[in-house]
Amino acid sequence: MKPALAPAQPADTDWLRVGLLLLCGIFAATQVGKLPPAMPALRDHFGASLVQLGWISSVFNLIAALIALAAGLVADRVGRRRVLKLGLLTLGMGALLGASSVGIGLLFVSRVVEGLGFVCIVVAAPALIREVAGLPRQRLVLGLWSSYTALGMTAMLLAAPLLIGLLGWRGGWWMGVLGSVLLLLAVLRAFPGSGRAAAAQQNATGLLHGLRATTPWLLAGCFTVYTLQWMAMMVWLPTFLHDEFQLGLGQATLVVAAVIIANAPGNWLGGYLSQRGLAPAQLILGSGLVMGVTGWAAFSADVDPALRFALCLVFSFIGGVLPASIYACVPAVAARRQNFGSVNGLVVQASNIGALLGPPLAAALVAASGWRGVGPAYLLTSALSALLIVLAARAPEMRPGAAARVAHG
Repeated sequence: MKPALAPAQPADTDWLRVGLLLLCGIFAATQVGKLPPAMPALRDHFGASLVQLGWISSVFNLIAALIALAAGLVADRVGRRRVLKLGLLTLGMGALLGASSVGIGLLFVSRVVEGLGFVCIVVAAPALIREVAGLPRQRLVLGLWSSYTALGMTAMLLAAPLLIGLLGWRGGWWMGVLGSVLLLLAVLRAFPGSGRAAAAQQNATGLLHGLRATTPWLLAGCFTVYTLQWMAMMVWLPTFLHDEFQLGLGQATLVVAAVIIANAPGNWLGGYLSQRGLAPAQLILGSGLVMGVTGWAAFSADVDPALRFALCLVFSFIGGVLPASIYACVPAVAARRQNFGSVNGLVVQASNIGALLGPPLAAALVAASGWRGVGPAYLLTSALSALLIVLAARAPEMRPGAAARVAHG
């Protein structure tokens, strides 16, 4: 089968539409992060156990870990605009169901529905970003997109006390309803039609054939390692700081918020460096190795709390270069089959597998050998990431000049 014809490449970047799509991603990430601040209120209101709340929290990542690749295939096949709009609608419906919940079971169902909407948004939006980004700015714009998780989670950390104070635990859910409606109206105006025509010549068999190459899977493996490392630190850093240095919950939360937001400028730096011509594979290798060393030192080295905090900031900031650099590789990797949505879906699925595995694996290490046992795991996983990207870098589409020859996909 011949690959589908690509839509015309825009000469200039439509920054308004890029900003709208980035806002969709940030909003989706706020709906991931709205649950942790509400957990104490949910436990009091529903009498929920920690195990029940843990399942409600992790189901977002579980849904993405199971279906993101399938969502990417659907987006490539039926149109990315249609999938983005469906995602916003579904996320809003799930939020409305959650805000109306009278029992913990219904709340769990609402999170499943929200998770489906989340996956549709984060798979379709970056593919649409490529449609409105001029080729000279494409890597930079995708680097901006990669910051949506850090920006969304930080925004919700800041907004949660106000929302809970005004509306109780349902505040984050009502924000989800309102945000979905407003963004859906904006997307309908900015992206009329379904985008189906651009995908009409593609079929599922051809799109799956485009994933037979090893390069997308190697990049996905790097993303799995990255999110495994990053989420393990973000989830357990407050407990580590409390156990080792007797920091109060409020102080530890501020530290984690600072470490999370440090990831966003790292994402932007990765996009900028890729745009300036640095090979994404080298950026992935370098940032992955820095994450390994700083993660090891933060948990294992005999240093004072201030230096550990600095190490965690460097870990998150330099680590942010890695996902931006992977997104910079995706256009070239997907170009031959015009299956950006499918490759991006694979990356999203891999990242959520890492997010699922990271915290429990770190907990198992702490249970077996204390906090110092976590440090060597950062070195080992970084070595694995380095091996994967060295193998991926051998592919022609990973060479520095490949992106300059990429048509839209």
